[in-house]
Amino acid sequence: MKLTRTVGLIAMLGMFASVPSMEAQAQIAPSAPTAEATYDPIVSMLDSLVTLNHVVRFNSLDANCYDNKMAVPGSVPTFSEEVYKERMAKISSPIPLSYNQYVRGYIDLYANRKRGLTQRAMGLSNLYFPMMEEALDKEGLPLEFKYLSIVESALNPIAVSPVGATGIWQFMYATGLVYDLKVNSYTDQRRDPLKATYGACQYFKDMYRIYGDWLLVIAAYNCGAGNVNKAIKRSGGKTNFWEIMQYLPAETRGYVPAFIAVTYVMNYSREHNLYPVSPAYSYFQVDTIKVDKQINFQVLSNQIDLPMDVISFLNPIYKKNYIPDTEEEYTLRLPTNKIALFMASQEQIYAMSQPAPRPVLPDYFASRSRSRDRDNDDQEVTASTSGIHYETITKRQKKTHTVRRGETLTEIADRYDMSTSEVKKLNRLRSSSVKRGQRLQVIALVKTKVAVKDPAPAVAVKKDTGNAQVAAVTVEKTDTAEQKLADQKADSSKEVQSVSITTQQDKRPKYVYHLVQPGDTLWNIAKRYDGVTVEMIKDINNLHNANIKPGTRLKVIVNG
Repeated sequence: MKLTRTVGLIAMLGMFASVPSMEAQAQIAPSAPTAEATYDPIVSMLDSLVTLNHVVRFNSLDANCYDNKMAVPGSVPTFSEEVYKERMAKISSPIPLSYNQYVRGYIDLYANRKRGLTQRAMGLSNLYFPMMEEALDKEGLPLEFKYLSIVESALNPIAVSPVGATGIWQFMYATGLVYDLKVNSYTDQRRDPLKATYGACQYFKDMYRIYGDWLLVIAAYNCGAGNVNKAIKRSGGKTNFWEIMQYLPAETRGYVPAFIAVTYVMNYSREHNLYPVSPAYSYFQVDTIKVDKQINFQVLSNQIDLPMDVISFLNPIYKKNYIPDTEEEYTLRLPTNKIALFMASQEQIYAMSQPAPRPVLPDYFASRSRSRDRDNDDQEVTASTSGIHYETITKRQKKTHTVRRGETLTEIADRYDMSTSEVKKLNRLRSSSVKRGQRLQVIALVKTKVAVKDPAPAVAVKKDTGNAQVAAVTVEKTDTAEQKLADQKADSSKEVQSVSITTQQDKRPKYVYHLVQPGDTLWNIAKRYDGVTVEMIKDINNLHNANIKPGTRLKVIVNG
């Protein structure tokens, strides 16, 4: 394994010497931008946390848990240059943490302009940092490297950059293979927080053996060893980051100061009135189970009464919400209070997860409606004439939005449950400024009515390629002896048929109306109804975000 990684590392050094890295392809100013006038991948990763609004189930009440008597809820403290320098000097770390104008710009980003998203990243740190600290300590690396993951991905495990860097540590495909992070049709180990952390640790150690300087290691993680070597050569052989900074790619000039700024903000968060907005689970509320058979996450969700989007978030390595059945042993992360229930239902979950599912569709109702049209390879069904009813399905499709007076790109993105970076990418915008009357492409939820046939009794006939037998259901009556015999059989099975029809009709969706009470969230409302998820409530009620007000009537689908 070490020989393979060494060969791969040599190849990477040669590759980086001629080709700009993933991050270097996005050009930004050398210091933190004071306005979102250009594309900044660091800002983009913070914005990506918006897409986790309804998956991570952030608890908005946590932000009000102020226990610092010097802090005023809702205030944004400011400090002098001397205070910043004094605090930075007090942070004990083998990584040299300098304070300057570049670092100050990113402190403003995390502590002021994006403080709400910073608090969400702080909450996610409760889920990932204990694991990272254990790995970094085991590998003999500075624990402050954990803060680099916030700069890379804002701790979004499913973050993907415009050029394909993936996961919390933003590994490119080729680099991931060098560090034993495998990718196939079902799994992507770059999205596994634990495996990717150990991969990042090996990269840090490889780079430190080359440079012997932690800031250059961080710079190399961003732009590649080839670009760092070029900068050292152009500077006349200098090996101090701040001295070779001007020769590095534009993004790397902001990347290292951003790391120092995050380290400062995380150490002095209370002084800046920043408090974690926590997800539903912390590191110590989740445990890992070894599995060696296929598991369909939808089946698992139904069996252990846990929303599928929560299962997917805790297990981001699985690309299709499905653990494949292979000789390789996989892991499944679940809340500790669901472990016993899983163990009790394990064999049933395995049995019900066969065969492998079709590709996961993005919308629940679209999946239900399309599943009715699936062909049965073993049977042909001829149904009697039945009635038609209409159902509403929700689809995500492109829509044109005309910018109104006073609207900002952030407001438009929130309206359609998108992140600012997604809107910019979709419209190929280089800045976040928009003008009145400008037409933007967005992805919107659109509801349409479709006609669906009511369930009806059917006669199932096995396919037989050797005979020309055909079965049909007729509604005409005749006086033949065969028809009389058929009528007698129909009378004897009328009760059974009636039960079958009733059962099929009972499978139609049933709804209730929930009156939102003070303190209600979509998360705790969904937990009150069996099989209901936050996404289902949003789809049924055409909600673009998770904001709900007391007194609102929400339509909720129920079973039975």
